[in-house]
Amino acid sequence: MRSYYLLLATILFVGCSSFVSWDESVDDGIGRLIVDIQKAWGKPDGVTLLPNGQQELKYHFKTLGRYCVRYWIVDKEGVVTGHRYAGFCRPTG
Repeated sequence: MRSYYLLLATILFVGCSSFVSWDESVDDGIGRLIVDIQKAWGKPDGVTLLPNGQQELKYHFKTLGRYCVRYWIVDKEGVVTGHRYAGFCRPTG
């Protein structure tokens, strides 16, 4: 029985230690070309031209939560310069 509790505690610890925040999961996208991200994410739900000439691409993720929207900020050369999210987005890992 003691081994069972040790195994259970180990599984819970590993599960909690592998938690990846939403921001951490997409931080590696900064500096990449948006076309590379679009290969994985598909066509955006909307594109907004920002006052500084950059674009903000909007992706609505119905599978991650009822109100989860991810935005990629892209410069004129198509390079990702930032990201943000709005709403309730569950962790990715």
